[in-house]
Amino acid sequence: MVLSDVGRARDGFRLNILATDISTRVLETAATGIYPEAMIAPVPMEMRKRYLLRAKSASRASSASPRSCAGWSSFGRLNLMDTSYPVDRDQDVIFCRNMLIYFDKPTQQMVLSRLCDHLRLGGFLFLGHSESLAGFGLPLRPVGTTVFRRE
Repeated sequence: MVLSDVGRARDGFRLNILATDISTRVLETAATGIYPEAMIAPVPMEMRKRYLLRAKSASRASSASPRSCAGWSSFGRLNLMDTSYPVDRDQDVIFCRNMLIYFDKPTQQMVLSRLCDHLRLGGFLFLGHSESLAGFGLPLRPVGTTVFRRE
């Protein structure tokens, strides 16, 4: 929603979000755009008015408006353990938050190397607060606490 607002204010801004997960069930849920009210509560009211529709069912408190999100978001299954990722190699931003903590160091190295291969020069990688790149020798420079830029 924030990026959509930015895009409206800037000529030539293109937005394309690929959301991935290993679980097809999670991806199916995300693709519906229907979330419980508790997940919607932190969204500022002005954004709710622009981007969300109230569902008629009590169990479906809010849903993303197809007009505002469907054109720039897609969903796909991705297993970080695969030897190659079926994703374009020139990604501007990759979010891999709170995933690496579940892997041993050699697997972290492998995954981070593959993610770097898919990140364009100057692109950004966001990690979780308990994750580190220390000792991996990757072409990434820290620009924030958990934000790295590919060099």
